[in-house]
Amino acid sequence: MRGIAFFIFIFVVCAMTLSAGCVSSSGSQGNVTLASETGTAANTVSLASLAFTQADLPPGFTQVSGRQKSINELSGEAKDLGWIGGYVATYSSPGNETVNTTVVTQTITEYPAENIPNLVSLVNVNDRQIPGLSFNDLPSPSTGPETHAFSAMVNATTSKTENNPFLSSSPNTATTPSPEAFNEVVFGKGDILEVIRITGPGSQYSDLKTLAETAYKKLG
Repeated sequence: MRGIAFFIFIFVVCAMTLSAGCVSSSGSQGNVTLASETGTAANTVSLASLAFTQADLPPGFTQVSGRQKSINELSGEAKDLGWIGGYVATYSSPGNETVNTTVVTQTITEYPAENIPNLVSLVNVNDRQIPGLSFNDLPSPSTGPETHAFSAMVNATTSKTENNPFLSSSPNTATTPSPEAFNEVVFGKGDILEVIRITGPGSQYSDLKTLAETAYKKLG
């Protein structure tokens, strides 16, 4: 009898221990899952999927980088408009970043949808403030009503003045790199803002237009 009683006691203790262990394990696992499912992680994957694929690029271009955009890269105005996340990818021709390389930069960011129109206008204004460049509007691609497209050309007079130590008021100006010409389109749809810029000698509006319309279709 004592043997049977002892066996029953051991069985009950083990059952209680296993039961407690299951509850603890289940509760702990649930907490871990919730903690790991942050908005930033989910957003990064989603935005990266909107980047160009090799098939989307003009002939001769390849992707050279892709990274999550940091909130520290934003202006105070952009932060105040509710930045959620961002992704930046670069593509180049002839496939490396040497002198005279043409580079496509695609910046994809997510904001509350109601703030996208203001952001499109903000980026359009801010990106036209680079010293030494002259800006002209380009025909808008088929990327919806919230679109601005423009070209930036080196202002020859300003560039020569800034790089001439005899004409400049600052002796350090002569070492300032000259700005590069580029073509850019800024557009938004839903809660996504995109900026596509082509810099370098091979920058063509036709490529910019095609890339912008391809990116817009990816937004659904």
